[in-house]
Amino acid sequence: MKNPLSAYASQEVVYVNDVRELKGVKGLSNKRLCIIRTDFKDINKIKKIRKSYPELEIWLACKEISRDNIITANMCGIKNIVEYPLKQDLIEELFGEDSPKNFARTRSRRDKNKYKAVKGLKVMIVDDNPLNTELLEETLKDLGLRLFVFQKPKEAVKIVDIEKIDLFLLDIMMPDMSGFELAEIIHKTALNANSPIVFISALSDREHKVKSFDLGSCAYIEKPFDVKVVKSQVYSLLKLHNEIEKQSKTQDSYLAMVIHDMKGPVQAELCALNLMTGLYGDNLNDDQKEILGDVINSTKYLQNLVANILEKYKSDNGRVVITKSLNSFKKLVSECCDEIKYIAPEKNLLINVSYKSPIDNIYFDYDEIKRVVHNILTNGIKYSFKNKELTINVTNDEEYMIFSVTNRGLGLDMQKIGNVFDKFTTYCEEQKSVNAGLGLYISKKIIDAHGGTIHFESIPNETTTVTFTLPINTTA
Repeated sequence: MKNPLSAYASQEVVYVNDVRELKGVKGLSNKRLCIIRTDFKDINKIKKIRKSYPELEIWLACKEISRDNIITANMCGIKNIVEYPLKQDLIEELFGEDSPKNFARTRSRRDKNKYKAVKGLKVMIVDDNPLNTELLEETLKDLGLRLFVFQKPKEAVKIVDIEKIDLFLLDIMMPDMSGFELAEIIHKTALNANSPIVFISALSDREHKVKSFDLGSCAYIEKPFDVKVVKSQVYSLLKLHNEIEKQSKTQDSYLAMVIHDMKGPVQAELCALNLMTGLYGDNLNDDQKEILGDVINSTKYLQNLVANILEKYKSDNGRVVITKSLNSFKKLVSECCDEIKYIAPEKNLLINVSYKSPIDNIYFDYDEIKRVVHNILTNGIKYSFKNKELTINVTNDEEYMIFSVTNRGLGLDMQKIGNVFDKFTTYCEEQKSVNAGLGLYISKKIIDAHGGTIHFESIPNETTTVTFTLPINTTA
């Protein structure tokens, strides 16, 4: 009999008058819809097709749509029974935009958008049965994931220490090492201590389920499993975990930057208080001295707290959002110099400012560039020898405003160091100091966001110069 759906996308839809005709259909697993004409005497053969192709949507077409036939079809996992012979308007009504002729285009667009949030994320599958790993690979292939598949848990152990995995799918009963033992190892690693774990097992007893959740499992999936359910579950877990990690990194980045900005003012406050004690301490009565001492001790505590928090929050997403407006660069430099006036006397430094550029007003984010200048100036003072000069130069070329700070101190050997602008890069041993390593990293992110450049040059035991540029002719 002629295919009643020949007017539609035949590459997506297949119609047969007898279930046995499906043996001659090529690429059945790639079909979107299969309509089988039946009298329900061949229901066992249809069950086998349903089991062999769980992703394939199957409709049954019959002359009599009875209650018993509907129940029988539903028990086989088939939701739709249509009247035979098929009516074209019925198919259009049931599918709408997803009518067979639109399947390919609509499904491709929908799937692409649906799974975009987890594309490229890493999932590790560990199961000693290759049939199970193959089924899971096939189930997850449309999500665009990077899959790490192992039949031997000990081989998986070698990876969890060196590769950040976004989700683990673990069997429980495996030779040499159980899934529970593997999970405990995963939780002890630096990279994957917080990565979600899902156990997939044929064990359905309460004890194993409870133990899995005691180990921090996100879910427990029993075999045999429904591939659609597992696919949806994995997607949801990955999407949620990815969003939580992004939010956490953003919060940590913001907090690290705010706390880092507190270092300069707190240090300046402490230096000012010490200076006040030295100049006026002899003229204060006992009560005044006690109050001043309490303020100094509180400031020292705050200074130590800032350092500890910076050590704690050592991760961020590296993204800097700037808002440019027309500002006076000369005013910014002047403000920053005023703010360090209590710090410089600690080393008896002479601050020499040379503003040689005729340009003043340019577009930049005032607060963010002030953060950069303050970072560079405080570093310059911190790493200077005593009784030396700190030189600030402001010049320009045709395209850029050029700002630089030069000090005389221990410096660094440029041939031995790595990238000083990397996050949490410190040279505490060389500089004989305590430092969280965020200043230059944050500064580079801000300058990059402005379209400028930043450079670091140092000669051991002589001079160190940090220079950044800002575009002159840009607008907000």
